Amino acid sequence: MRNNLSRTHAALLNSSIASIGQIATLVMQFVARTFFIHILGQQYLGLNGLFTNILTFLNFAELGIGSAITYALYQPLASDNKPQIAALMRQFKKWYQYIALVVTVGGLILTPFLPYLVHNQATNFVNVYIAFLLALGNTVASYLVSYKRTLLIANQQGYLNTINTIGYSLVQQIVQVICLLLYANFYLYLFIQLLFMVISNIHVSHVVDKMYPYLDDYRNERVDGNTLSYFKKNIVGMLSSKIGGIVVNGTDNILLSYFIGLDAVGLYSNYTLILNGLTNVLNQAVTSVASSVGNLAASHGTQEKQKRVFYNYYALSTLLVLFATVGFTAFSSTFIRYWIGSRYIYTQLPLFLIALNFYFQGIRQPVITYTNAYGLYWYARYKSIFESIVNLVISVVLIKFTGLGISAVLLGTISSNVLVNLWWEPLIVFKWGLKKGYLKFMLLNVIYIILGVSMLGLIVYSTQIIDYNNILLNILTTAGFELLMFIIFLIVTRLFSANIFNVKVLLAKIKR
Repeated sequence: MRNNLSRTHAALLNSSIASIGQIATLVMQFVARTFFIHILGQQYLGLNGLFTNILTFLNFAELGIGSAITYALYQPLASDNKPQIAALMRQFKKWYQYIALVVTVGGLILTPFLPYLVHNQATNFVNVYIAFLLALGNTVASYLVSYKRTLLIANQQGYLNTINTIGYSLVQQIVQVICLLLYANFYLYLFIQLLFMVISNIHVSHVVDKMYPYLDDYRNERVDGNTLSYFKKNIVGMLSSKIGGIVVNGTDNILLSYFIGLDAVGLYSNYTLILNGLTNVLNQAVTSVASSVGNLAASHGTQEKQKRVFYNYYALSTLLVLFATVGFTAFSSTFIRYWIGSRYIYTQLPLFLIALNFYFQGIRQPVITYTNAYGLYWYARYKSIFESIVNLVISVVLIKFTGLGISAVLLGTISSNVLVNLWWEPLIVFKWGLKKGYLKFMLLNVIYIILGVSMLGLIVYSTQIIDYNNILLNILTTAGFELLMFIIFLIVTRLFSANIFNVKVLLAKIKR
C-alpha cells in the first residue's frame, strides 16, 4: 500500500509542478512572442520556426535513446542497485557526448545550404549562417547533461528537472525581451538562449551530483549484459521511431518555407505557439507519471492492476486533451485577433485541421507513455516507417498540386495518425505490454475519436452563426462547449465501464 501511495504521490507531485511551471512558461512565451513580432517582424519569426524544424532533423542523432535510457534505469532504481546505476550513467554520458558531436558536425555540414530551404532564397534580411550556428549551439548544449536529467525523471523526481528548466526559461525570456527593447538584435536574442541553456546545465548537474554522490564510485562496475542486449535489440525500433517522429513533426515548417515562404511559417508559428504551450502543459501532466508506470511494471504489479491503471490514465488524459482542444478551437482566433491582429487569423478549414491534428496527437500520448515505460521499441520498428511515408507523401502531393497551403501539410499528418498510429500503437501496448484487451480498448478509442471530431466540427460550424468578435460572447460560448463536452464524455465513459474514471476514487487518492 505504501509503495502504491508513493507512486501516486510522485505522479501527482511531478504532474502538478510540471503543469504549473508550463503554464507560467506559456504566459511568458506569449509576452516574448508579442515583442518579437512587433520589433523584429514575421520574417524573423518564420526563420526561427525554420531553424526549429531543421534542428529537429539533426536530433536524429539522438536515435530516441532518451526514453530507452529511462526504461533501463527503472529496475536498478526500484531495487536500489547503486553500482548498476553508476555504471549506466557513465555509459549514457559517453553516448550523449557522441550525439553532441554528431549533431555539431551535421549542423556545420548543413549550414551552407540553408538559403535553399527558403522560397526564392529570400534571406537577404539576415546573416542566416550566424543565426543558425547560435541556434545549433543551443541544441548541442542541451545534450551535455541530458543523462543527468533522465536520472531525475526515471527516479520519479522529474519535478526537480522541471523547476530547473522552467525557472531558467522564465528568466531567459525576460532577459530576451529587455534586450529586444534595447537593441532589437536577432543574434543577441539567440545568444541569450544559448547562454541560459549552459547555465541551466551547470545547475542541474550540480543538483544531481549532490543527490547521487555514489555516481563517481564503482568505476570498475560494468553495465549488466541483459541491459546491453536490450539496447542492441531495441536500437532498430528506437531508430525507426526517431525517423518517424522527425518526418511527422519536423517537416511542416520546412515544407511551408520551401513551397510558400517564411511568412507562411511565421503565420503558422503563432498557432503552434499556442498549441506547443498547451502540449507542454498536457505532456507534463500526462507523461510525468511515466516513471510511476515504469516503477509499477518493474515492481511486477499484476496484469489486472496495470490494465486498470492504464484505462484510468487514458480516460483522464483524453479528458484533459478534450478540454484543451475545445478551448483552443473556440477561442484561439479571438485570442490571436486581440493579441497581434486579424491578419494573423486562419480561416475555418485550417483551424479545424490544426485542432483535429492536435487532438489526435494528444490522445496518442498515454499509449506512447506506456510504450516507453514498458520498453516496447522493438515492436514499433515498422510502424514509424509507414507513418513517415504516409505523412510525407500526402503532404508533398497536396501542397504541390493543390492550393490548400497549410491545410495540405496538416492533412498529411492527420492521415498518418488515422491510417497508422491510432490503431497500431495500441496494438503494440496491448499485445506485448498489457498482454490482452486490444479490441475492447479500440472500442473506447473510436468512441473518443468520434466525440472529439464531432465537437470540433460543431465549434467550427458555429463560427458562421455566432459573432466571435464579441469577446464576452466568445468566452461564454467556449464555456458552454466545454460543459457540453464534459457531460458527454462522462456519459460515454461510464456507459463503457463503471470502473473507469471514478471521480470519487480519484478525489480520495488525491486527498490521501
